[in-house]
Amino acid sequence: MRSKGRIAAYLVACCPFYLLATDEVAKAAETQPVDQQTSDETEIPWWFSSHETVSNTIGNWSTNIDSFLSGEPSLQHNDSYVEIRFGSVLEKDESSGFFDFSAKLRLPNTQDRLRLVVESESDSLAPESLRGESSQQDNVVSSALKNSISAAVRYIKEDIGLDVDAGIKVDFPLDPFLRFRLTQGEAIGSFEWWQKQEAFAYYSKGVGARYGIGVGYATSPTLNFGMDFGTTWLDKEGLFYVRENFSIQHRVNDKNRLGYQLSFLQSGEHSIEPDSYLYNVQYERLLYKDWLIGQIKPQMTYEAEDDYDGVFSLTLSLAILLGPEYLH
Repeated sequence: MRSKGRIAAYLVACCPFYLLATDEVAKAAETQPVDQQTSDETEIPWWFSSHETVSNTIGNWSTNIDSFLSGEPSLQHNDSYVEIRFGSVLEKDESSGFFDFSAKLRLPNTQDRLRLVVESESDSLAPESLRGESSQQDNVVSSALKNSISAAVRYIKEDIGLDVDAGIKVDFPLDPFLRFRLTQGEAIGSFEWWQKQEAFAYYSKGVGARYGIGVGYATSPTLNFGMDFGTTWLDKEGLFYVRENFSIQHRVNDKNRLGYQLSFLQSGEHSIEPDSYLYNVQYERLLYKDWLIGQIKPQMTYEAEDDYDGVFSLTLSLAILLGPEYLH
């Protein structure tokens, strides 16, 4: 619990700054002469130096762990990273918050196919059932405190699209798990397809299986159309969850992206019944270099149990990417 408290405290301390990271601040930092930045330390924003410090620390951890386990100096390119994403969801007269993060440490000398993966875990094992954010709570701090963390060793065999996770969910009581994923796909010109099979077993949540298939088509380098189908079966609940997504991804320019999505959700034990459908628009902008990203997503959700009475929500979030590859 101490680690979760530290995450929450760090988030509370950093939130006010990131909400002030506007385009004007980014342009001022980018247009400042390099010699002036390096010659006058007081001109470098504290949040920029904090990002560099944490990114260097992530690289050093990954390199040191790799060298310790392999007994050889790690000289290869380090692509380990940490991603933090948090924000607020506004709905009617209520608001809630969420906090998600993931970390991946690559150990090339230890084994080229081996990864250490630390990430936040959704309470639901069926992503097909999610209408909003997986870690949504009353506020961001509550989400950080209640966030479940998993740590796993991931073995990847790229030639057959297989990855295996063996790890533990850091909660009380501790929850060991094992996951198998198999992915196939192919790109033919502007057209691509993929399918994924997954089986998983958690000590406390039981076993389950998931299958997904999708296709995509790129009309240009900046415009993509896609649709996918996914279903999950959970043994403990005895239910199937099904979802169909239709999406359009539009890269307006190097800094701005737009996404449009329409989703239909169903579930059932023996027969599949409609649960809801939703559509949203997501606007994403690089606020600073390639590691600070702002996101805005308005959404309409129609629940079957509410006679499909539409509910509007607005999600505002920031994503922060940390690691050696995000140093400039």
